[in-house]
This record gives sequence, C-alpha cells and structure tokens, in this order.
Amino acid sequence: MTRNRLVIAGIALSLAALVVAAVVINHSPETTEKTDVTTNAAAKAQGTRKGLAQSSDKVSLTVADASGSDALASDEIVVTLNIDSGWHVNANPATLEFLIPTAASATANGRSLDIPAQYPPGRVSDITLGETAIEVYDDGASIRLLPDEENAAKLKEAGELNLKVRVQACNDSGVCLAPSDLSLTLGPAGAGTP
Repeated sequence: MTRNRLVIAGIALSLAALVVAAVVINHSPETTEKTDVTTNAAAKAQGTRKGLAQSSDKVSLTVADASGSDALASDEIVVTLNIDSGWHVNANPATLEFLIPTAASATANGRSLDIPAQYPPGRVSDITLGETAIEVYDDGASIRLLPDEENAAKLKEAGELNLKVRVQACNDSGVCLAPSDLSLTLGPAGAGTP
C-alpha cells in the first residue's frame, strides 16, 4: 500500500511539474528580448531561452577559499548554494529514491577527479510524499570538497578546477523545475567564473 502511495505521489508531482512547465513556456518568439553582448551569460541565457524553466533560474554557486589562500592549493573547497527565496533543492542523499539529489563533481584537464564531498544535513521540509517528509537544502547551504594529495597535485598541474553541481529546485509548495548542472571554474587565487 505504501509503495502505491509513493507511485501516485510521484505521478501527481510529475503532472504538477508539467502544468507549471506549460505555464512557463514562451510560445511567442516575438516576445524574446535581444540581449546586449556585454550582458552576463546567466542573464543572456534567461532572456533568450525558450521552453521549460530551469533550476539554474533559481540557484547559483559561489566558492569560498576557507584557508584564505589559493583555492587550488587548499585542502578544502567550500561551494555555497545561493537559492532564491521560496525555493530549495533536494538534500544529498535524496529522501526518496526517485528524487534528484544535489551532487557535486569535479574535473581538471577534461579528466574526472574523485574528490570526496561532505554534504550538509538536510532540513526536514513541510513537503511530504506519502508519509515521508522531504529533506532539502535552503539558501546558504555549503558543500565541502576535500581534495587529497593526489588530487591536489592534479589541480596544481592543471591550474584550474571545473566544478559541476547538479540541482533540482523546487518551490515551497512542492512544484519542481527541470534539473540543472551548475558550472564554475576555479583558477589561481580562487577566482571563480561561471
């Protein structure tokens, strides 16, 4: 009986997402505004994209170098989720198997790096599926990446670190947007660029 409830809840959530998507889709190409070449990439993508709203419309990343020195030489890289008010992302691990967890990954010189990540505990939200309350991250949640000596050597050689954080933003009513892979490149002195 509990499994049937979860399936029904999942179907209901999917249908709700489709209804929201239908409302958000821009059907008129004439209403798409032209953007100036100097406009930042995020604003440009938002102004010209057609289709489903994306989680990247509600979530962005910042990186703090906890040691105050070069981020690539640090033994801890802190990635902070900047989430719009009224929105959240799923915790890691996700509360239910079919939910998309927030997940960080890293590459250098096009090669995947297995850098351990410490995820914060999720906040138990008021949103429930069946009888299960969903755990989420709110604005300001931080993921800690802990490069070991081998990864630190690879980062030093590469001179940059490409971070990707997969998120699915949902509003406080439980309506979720399409997932997004948020990217950030770190170079010397912790300068992060999307």
